Formats: sequence, structure tokens, C-alpha cells
Amino acid sequence: MYADLIKEKFPQDEANGLYKAPKIPAVRLGKILVKDTRISSPNDVLAMHYFSSMFSGGAILFTAKKCFYDDGAFELEDVKEVQLKGNKLVVMANQQTQFVPHTLSVKNEQVAKTLQRILETISRFDPTAEKILEKTYDPEKYNSAEINWLTLRDEILKTIDYLYDRYNDGKLSMIEYEEKKEELLGRL
Repeated sequence: MYADLIKEKFPQDEANGLYKAPKIPAVRLGKILVKDTRISSPNDVLAMHYFSSMFSGGAILFTAKKCFYDDGAFELEDVKEVQLKGNKLVVMANQQTQFVPHTLSVKNEQVAKTLQRILETISRFDPTAEKILEKTYDPEKYNSAEINWLTLRDEILKTIDYLYDRYNDGKLSMIEYEEKKEELLGRL
């Protein structure tokens, strides 16, 4: 579910305060969890962004189902939109049939872009579809042509995700992204 996605997409970048399990600094995490009792075990934390400076500081913690920050928390499945505003991210979460904004402060704009990319990937992820695919995909039920189609479909979807990441990095324009996406989907 979301745990695998976080483990795959979250970078380990100590210089920018980005950590993922098992390389999360235990002392830092312990100090955060002593003050913040919303997470019961340090083992539940899959990734963390920690920063401190003379005037500000904070932490963002990711578990398998939630994102915790200094002023609140939200379920990962509720993430619908992520907006970048300098060193802040505004995450729109669908909570109790309303879009609720969650403002996350981060170390710098580079970290903000990284977390934006991760949260946008989470917003597009559908764990229900993943469960259905896991249950229905039995290679012995399909002939080789069907397996080839399923493999092609999976590769095309991964390529579209890669193109979207390139678009977010500013390496592709929206028109280029949409044209390449349509071309790939046309192959199905």
C-alpha cells in the first residue's frame, strides 16, 4: 500500500533532512516522539523530514497510513492536491467531505519540490486497484498474449509516471507531457 510507495519514492538525503527507514536518526526521532505522542512506536515511522535553524524548525513524519506534522496530521488516502508556496507545501486533504488545507513548513524549496512530488504520487495511488490487481493476476490464467499486454500496460503506466515527474521537474512542458502520454496510451 502506501508503505511500499514511501519506501520506493522517499529519498535518503541527510543534507536536506530527508530520512527513510532504517536510516532515520534514532535520537532525533526519539526527541520528536517524546513531545508528540500521536505515534505509538518509532518503528511505525517510515520516513521523516527534519529541519532546524535559528528561527524555525520542525518535522514531518510519514507512517504507512498518515502524515504527521507539528500542527496536525492527515490520512495519506485523503490527499487530493498539493500546492508549492516557497518553503511551504499546502496539502489539500478530503476530510469529512471537505477539502481541508494542511500547511507543511520545510527546510528549503528543493525539499518542498521533493515532498510535493511524493505527495502527488500518493494522491494518484489507488490502493483498492492494487489489491484487485494482486488478487486477479495469476499468470496461469492468462495466455502469453494476455501476459504481454499486461506487461506492456504496466510499463506504459510506469513511463507515464516518469514523464509526470519530468514535467514536475520542469524538464517537459505540459504540451510535451500530454502528447507523449496520449501516444503511450494509444499503444494499448
